[in-house]
Amino acid sequence: MAKHGEGLGYEIVKAVNNGEIKEPITFKKVKDFCKSKGLNPSESHMRVILSNSTENTHSPTYAKYFVRVAKGEYEIHPDYRKKAKYYWLNIDTEGYEWSFSDLKVGRRETYSSLNEDGGKRKNESCFQSINIGDKVVAYETGKTKAITTICIVVDKYENDDGEVFVEFEKLRDFDKFLTLNEMKDNNSLSDCDVIGFHRGTLFELKEKHYIEIVKMLENINSLIDYYEVLEREVQKSRVLTSVERKKRLNNRESNIPEKAERKSTCFIRNPDVIAEVLERADGICEECGKAAPFLRAADKTPYLEVHHKVRLADGGEDTVDNALAVCPNCHRRLHFG
Repeated sequence: MAKHGEGLGYEIVKAVNNGEIKEPITFKKVKDFCKSKGLNPSESHMRVILSNSTENTHSPTYAKYFVRVAKGEYEIHPDYRKKAKYYWLNIDTEGYEWSFSDLKVGRRETYSSLNEDGGKRKNESCFQSINIGDKVVAYETGKTKAITTICIVVDKYENDDGEVFVEFEKLRDFDKFLTLNEMKDNNSLSDCDVIGFHRGTLFELKEKHYIEIVKMLENINSLIDYYEVLEREVQKSRVLTSVERKKRLNNRESNIPEKAERKSTCFIRNPDVIAEVLERADGICEECGKAAPFLRAADKTPYLEVHHKVRLADGGEDTVDNALAVCPNCHRRLHFG
């Protein structure tokens, strides 16, 4: 190691990148690290290494390894931060007593490079190459056959027998999972070998494939978020009088709904139209004339669905006159009968 800043500074950078030192970096953490590695820099040198590496841009013996984030606290300069890698983790939901989809965000689970019988897992090299900070998509096998969440590697260690342990932390919750068939149907993933063959536990993913998988997850779940928001807006609209709703409908700029591009195109529907049609029906299906099949648990109102006579996809208007309140059975018949 070099005697002055570049050597110690670079060793600190490597220690942060491999998880030996957790950010923010402090004098105490540097001191403890040096002691654990048998390094003996002077205390004054350890105290100035972080600040000098940040501030002394004129000295040839110091590189700009760190940036100050608070008093006495530093992080690695972006130029020296290890680039994250990406992985696919198989979760055997039938063999284990847990699954990431059932765990709360922030929960952690540890995987070993050895299986339950003590043998090496397939793709053992991935357990060697994966590191703290790497991103992971969790794929649940068995009946689920879907990506259910995103994780990050928060710890990695090896015992005296060479067994590697990797700890994964759940980062996100998703209401809808991304199925294997959906990934197979995506042309952007046609060259993703893991999707075609993933027998084993851990596989490295190309960055572009990880990004595409996460984008697909977010797209299918943003549709769920949209319908939840729409439902809340409909409930707000139903509090208004019919006169108030019709006034708002008469004042809107266009009867043609906006489009939002997600995984597929959806239409941003007007909650006042939905509320007005439901009020008009008064709990009776406007197609078969029968009462709504059940009451909503949330507000005890009759459950009917609003159907457009001329489909929005065919240029139909999002208006009260172009809509019917129908029971689920009639709604399916109107679409598929």
